[in-house]
Amino acid sequence: MRISLQGSKLLLTDALKEYTIKRLASLDRFLKRFEHDGEVLLEVEIARVTRHHRKGDVYYVEFTLSLPKKMIRIEHTDSDVRAGIDAAHQRLKVAVEEYKHMLEDKQKTPRVAGRK
Repeated sequence: MRISLQGSKLLLTDALKEYTIKRLASLDRFLKRFEHDGEVLLEVEIARVTRHHRKGDVYYVEFTLSLPKKMIRIEHTDSDVRAGIDAAHQRLKVAVEEYKHMLEDKQKTPRVAGRK
């Protein structure tokens, strides 16, 4: 899985980059089966919604995961950037598990031959 980090109106420090990559590394075991030639790309955008507000949901986290024949996009706003990353990560993990189970169900379903 390739990870592309981008910050908007926010300085991405090394600690924040490391934290984000560490959190997303747990998804790698779910995505191994979809990755053949590095085609799984996770784009991460971490932004500050406004420069002058100090309270409320001022941090925006967006994950866009490109899978074969599917794109999963998760958006989350929070008052703490790390809490926002954690919440978005959890939602992305659930979405990937649902996608995985959907594919498994399709493979298990037998095809019915045409009736005459």
